[in-house]
Amino acid sequence: MIKEDTFCILPYVHLYTEPKGEMKPCCIAGGFDEPINLNTMTIKDAFNSPQMKQLRKDMEEGKRNKVCDVCYKREDTTGHSPRIDVFNTNPSWKKPELTEDYSVPTDFQHIDIRFSNLCNFKCRMCNHDFSSNWYEDMKKIRPQNVRETKVLKATPTIVEDLIPHLSKVKSFYFAGGEPLIMPEHYKVLKYLHNNFTKRKFYTHESTDPFMEKVDISIHYNTNLSILRFEKTNLIPIWKDFKQIFLSISCDGVGIVGEYQRTGFDTVVFEENLKEIKKHFRPTNIQASEGHGLKYNFQYTTTIMNVYHIFDFIDYMMDNEHITESSQIDFYYAWSPLEVALSNLPQSEKLKIENFISKHKERYHLKTQSELNSMIDFMNSYTTQNDEWTNDNTKHYIRQIESVHGGKFEEISPIKL
Repeated sequence: MIKEDTFCILPYVHLYTEPKGEMKPCCIAGGFDEPINLNTMTIKDAFNSPQMKQLRKDMEEGKRNKVCDVCYKREDTTGHSPRIDVFNTNPSWKKPELTEDYSVPTDFQHIDIRFSNLCNFKCRMCNHDFSSNWYEDMKKIRPQNVRETKVLKATPTIVEDLIPHLSKVKSFYFAGGEPLIMPEHYKVLKYLHNNFTKRKFYTHESTDPFMEKVDISIHYNTNLSILRFEKTNLIPIWKDFKQIFLSISCDGVGIVGEYQRTGFDTVVFEENLKEIKKHFRPTNIQASEGHGLKYNFQYTTTIMNVYHIFDFIDYMMDNEHITESSQIDFYYAWSPLEVALSNLPQSEKLKIENFISKHKERYHLKTQSELNSMIDFMNSYTTQNDEWTNDNTKHYIRQIESVHGGKFEEISPIKL
């Protein structure tokens, strides 16, 4: 019997690997005390390692395993988490039979492999682990934290290792780094395109409402900085799949977006979005299941852009990039602490809460709910006085500005 308070479907059906090869239950889970790494074991052995089997055992017995604390703690403070709201609501993922020792088959239903940290942006809330473009700057400002290798890879043979486990895959999630500049992404995409069964699906894309499509759903997290890689034009390939869903990371346009996501270019973004809109239609994440080519936006809220949330929504609607605010997912950064809303002094938190409360009711209920969760998160950490709780915040901002440029005061009213 499933224990609703602790159960999550992902450790049973889902493979997640970080750019350095470490395997975790999902992209937001903590690491195991004894890390699992695909550079030292096979995918099959990793997924049925003692750590993963213990996690499943804990879930079956209603115990909270600490690697899943991110979700459990969010649930304690907000009543919501990806475990409750996203993972366990997916009807296409089916729990497999467990063996006596809590092993499961490794013909995965969902796969999320971050092939490498290769990226053409260097967002100010990111780091070298997830963006190769951070490497040279990190050597200048925090040399003690720099790894020897600029481009990290899950394993040298990750694509070849993965293929034997794809027979039952229903959905893929490509992220990074930036997946649209990774050669491994194109190898897997073309393998799926050339080797998986096509079925007829209803589509709005053609005068023929029933077209043959590859029976796999693919979800991307992308900065949408490119749509062509070497000789490959992505859109014709994407149109052959049952579903392509683009979650486009964008934390503002103009000076705000270009400050928070160093490398972001508003003109390039608009040009690529114009091309996408010829074939894709906007939707919200709850309506992302099904068929067709769809997209939405992901806005990561930090101390840099919190006061521009409503400017962003209005810009997207005024330019007909979305039809309602629910087509933007609002997230909040909890790391690094220096840019997290929870690190603000109480006086600034109150200003932000009043600002959000004043404007939020003009927008979709989903938007209101996400902003309420953001406020709950912000207030979940209480400062002891009216000063910055982390003296490194100003230093952190100035350090990054010394290599990325820009001035915090030009994009935020928050006083450092």
